Amino acid sequence: MRIWIVILISFFFNCNLSGQTRTIKGKVISEDFDSLAMVHIKTADKTIIGKTDFDGQFEINIPIDTAILQFEFTGMEQTEILLDKNCETLEIIMLNYAIYDYTSSSKIDRLRKKDFKNLKSKHAEAVKKGMFKSNTLCYQRYFVPIKPDLDRINVEIKEVKKVNKENFKTLNIGAIVKIPFEIDASEKRVKTYFSLCKNCTEKYYNYVITGEIVNKKNKNLTLEVKVTEIPIYDFQLYNGKIVKVGDNIKYEMKYSKVIIN
Repeated sequence: MRIWIVILISFFFNCNLSGQTRTIKGKVISEDFDSLAMVHIKTADKTIIGKTDFDGQFEINIPIDTAILQFEFTGMEQTEILLDKNCETLEIIMLNYAIYDYTSSSKIDRLRKKDFKNLKSKHAEAVKKGMFKSNTLCYQRYFVPIKPDLDRINVEIKEVKKVNKENFKTLNIGAIVKIPFEIDASEKRVKTYFSLCKNCTEKYYNYVITGEIVNKKNKNLTLEVKVTEIPIYDFQLYNGKIVKVGDNIKYEMKYSKVIIN
């Protein structure tokens, strides 16, 4: 009988919790002390539950048992925090997303960790500047290494370079190729499409330009291609120059894909 009473109490207690919410207010800034507008606030399952306003302020209602929140903003590293039970105010500093050229994955993580360790002093400085109200945090935040992901990507890039090099050797002057591009339709501008996609055909890309190979150079696996077809538009902007049918463009296959007919 006692067991059934305990089970019933637990059931009603959990049902009561499942319907409860709490309100959390806060502010999000960059490590350069700029307020961040339109930061996406998400739960652990990637559900968007709120956004910051133009002053970086936000107010969200979340289930009382929510433990993890994520903050995402273009140009910033994703920030994930573990909430304390009684947390009502969050003051968050997001770290810049940096691009490190010719740097090992181990060193990249060392540099990132150095920035992460500076967060406490930056928070204190934000308080002095009047951007934050308190030096006391009601959440936990942990450093997340990206070395494993970078190492995996490097392996994939090496494989792409190997495949592209073999494909480059098979291409002859006069061959017809299709080049996949990323496109900014608002400006009629295209740029090289970096792709790790293996054995992908034209249907995997949203924009391709067709051309005939008129020259080849081994440096960076460079093709000189005479454009024979530009879909939809009369011209495109490529590397800052207007390109029309009949014009020649230079395209490097070292890292980027070419679709061979």
